[in-house]
Amino acid sequence: MAPADNTTAARRGDSISDAGAEEKISPTPEGDVHAPLNNTNAVAYDYEGKPTEEQMRTLRRVPGKLPTVAYLICIVEFCERASYYGVQPLINNYVNRKLPDGGNGYGAPPIDPDNQQTPGALGMGTSVANAVSQSFSMLAYALPLLFGYISDTRTGRFNMILYGIGVFGVAHVLMCAAGAPNLLASGMAKVPYFISLYTLAVGAAMFKPNVSPLLLDQMTHKVPVVVETKSGELVIQDPEHSAERVMLWFYLLINIGGFMNVATTYCEKYVGWWLAFLIPLILYLPLPLLMWWLKPKLILHPPGGSDLGNVMKVIGICFRRGGIMRIGRKGFWDVAKPSHIAASGLERKFTTTWNDAFVDDVRRTFQATGIFCFFPIQYINDNGLGSSVSFLSTMLTTNGVPNDVINNFNSLSIILMAPVLNYGLYPLLRRMNIHYGPVARMTTGLAMSTLGGVGYTILQKYAYEQSPCGEYGSDECLIGTGVAPISIWWTGIPLAIGGISELFINVPAYGIAYSRAPVNMRGLVSALNLFNTAIAYIIGLACSSVVRDPFLVWCFGAPTIIGGVLTVVFYFTFRHIDAEEFTLTNAEEHQQAEPAFGTHTVVAENELNKSINKPAPIGENEEMMISQKQ
Repeated sequence: MAPADNTTAARRGDSISDAGAEEKISPTPEGDVHAPLNNTNAVAYDYEGKPTEEQMRTLRRVPGKLPTVAYLICIVEFCERASYYGVQPLINNYVNRKLPDGGNGYGAPPIDPDNQQTPGALGMGTSVANAVSQSFSMLAYALPLLFGYISDTRTGRFNMILYGIGVFGVAHVLMCAAGAPNLLASGMAKVPYFISLYTLAVGAAMFKPNVSPLLLDQMTHKVPVVVETKSGELVIQDPEHSAERVMLWFYLLINIGGFMNVATTYCEKYVGWWLAFLIPLILYLPLPLLMWWLKPKLILHPPGGSDLGNVMKVIGICFRRGGIMRIGRKGFWDVAKPSHIAASGLERKFTTTWNDAFVDDVRRTFQATGIFCFFPIQYINDNGLGSSVSFLSTMLTTNGVPNDVINNFNSLSIILMAPVLNYGLYPLLRRMNIHYGPVARMTTGLAMSTLGGVGYTILQKYAYEQSPCGEYGSDECLIGTGVAPISIWWTGIPLAIGGISELFINVPAYGIAYSRAPVNMRGLVSALNLFNTAIAYIIGLACSSVVRDPFLVWCFGAPTIIGGVLTVVFYFTFRHIDAEEFTLTNAEEHQQAEPAFGTHTVVAENELNKSINKPAPIGENEEMMISQKQ
C-alpha cells in the first residue's frame, strides 16, 4: 500500500518526484484537485473498477453516461451562439444598403416577388460595411485571449460567463433600439447600432474561452472503469471517449444555433430590423435564469493562475536576447532558460519564475502549432476576403429569398457530411488498409477550400458581366432589376465546399497540435488557434478599401491563387508527420485490441506531449477541437 502522504499528494496532483529532480506544478488552490486523467500519479493507485493490464488490452472502450448538467451547458452555448449568429450575418446589409425604396420604413423592401431590392438601413457602402463586419469578428476572436487569461487568474470561468451574459444583454437591448423607424429615417440608428455591435463582440469574447472548459469540468468520469453492460459484456468506460461524446453534442448545438440566422434574415427581408434584432434577444433571455439554476449543481474550479503570462515573458526574452532574425534557428529558445540566463550573469535583468523544461514546452508548442499558420488562407477561401461573399450575393437574383440566408449552406454541409466521413469514408479506408493520415486529410481540405475560391471567382466574374450596372452593382444598382440574371443558389456550391473542407482540416489539425504540444500548454494552443482566426479577419479589415466594386473578382481570385500555392507548400512541409503518426498509432494498436478513436492521445498524455510541468486544475480542460463557429 502506498504511503498516506504520497497518496494525498497524488490526489492533489502535487509533486512526488525524487529529490533534486526538476519539477514544477502550477499553483493548486486549497481544496482543488487535478483530474486523474492528467495526473498519472493518482491513476497509479488502486480504485474500484480499475482495469487490469489484460483488460486494458482486450476490452472494448465506451463513453460513460453524461451528467444532466452537461446537456444543460450545451443548451447555454446554443442560446448564446443562436443569439450571436442571429445578428452577425445581418451586419453587411444593415451598414451597406440604404432603406429600400417603397419599403415599410423598418428596413424591409416591398413584398413583391419581382422586386430584387435588398434590406438596408445606413447606406454607408461596401468598404465601410466590410470594415465594420471584419472588426467585429476580429474582436470576437482576439479578445478571448485576454478574457481567458483573466478567468484563469482572477474571476474563474463561471463568473466570467455571467459577466459576458450581462454584456450580451445590454448589447441586444441597444440593438433593438437601432431598429426604430424614426432613428432609421433620420440616420441616427448608427449610434445605438455600432455601440451595441461592438459591445456584443466583447460579450462573445467573454463567453468563448470559458464554456467548453466548464463543460469538460463537469465530466465526473475521470478514470477508466470496468463495467458490465445489460448484455453481460465487460467494457471499459473511457473518460477520453466520454469527453469526445460531450464535445460532439457541444459542436452539434453550435451548428444548430448557427441556423438561427435563417429566421432573422427572413425577418429583415419581410418585416424589418426590429424583429430581426428582437429574436436574438428572446433567445438570450433564458441564459441568466439557466445559469442561476445551474450554479449550485456545477463543479467549479477557483482561479489558479495561467502560464500564458510566463509564455509571453519567455517570448519577450527570446526576442530581446536573440532578435527577430534568429527565429527558427538553433538556440533561439535557449536564451530564455533560467540556466542560460544564470550562466550569462543576467539574473538581475531577467527575473524567471519558470524552469528550463517550461521553455522547452513553449518551443514544442510553437512547433506543434505551425500548421495553424495555414488557417487564415483556408478561412479566407472558405468565406471570401472580408465580406465579399455577402456583396456578391447582393448582385444575384433572389426571387424573394434573403441574400444572407444562403450562408447556411456552410453549416448544413458540415452537419450532413460529418457522419459520412466518420462512419463511411474513414472506416472504409481503414478496412482497405489505406493510410489517410492527418496531413493528407488537411491537404485535401486546403485543396477543397481553394476549389471553393475558384467557384466564387467564376460567379463574381459572370455577375459583373451580366449585371445591368456592370462592375458597379454591389453597392446600389438602380438600373432595371438591379441584379444579374444568375440565381443566388449558385453560391451554395462554394459555400458547401468550404464547409466540407473544414471537416478535413480542423479535427486533424487540432489532433496533431494537442497530441504533440505539452499538456500544460493547451491554453497556448487555444490562444494560437484563435489568434490565427483573428488574423484572417485582420487581413479582411486591412483590405476594406479594395473589398468593393470593381475589384471583387480579385478579392476572390488572389486568395485562390495563394491558397493553391500554399496547399502544395503545406504538404511538402508537413508530410513527414503522417509517417510519424502512423508509427505511433500502430504502436498503440499493438497494445490494445481496438484502435483508438477521437480524443485518444489528445485528451491525456502520450509519448509526444509529456512534460514535467502541469497546469493548474482550472487550466486542465482548456478548449479543444475549437471550430471557427464557436
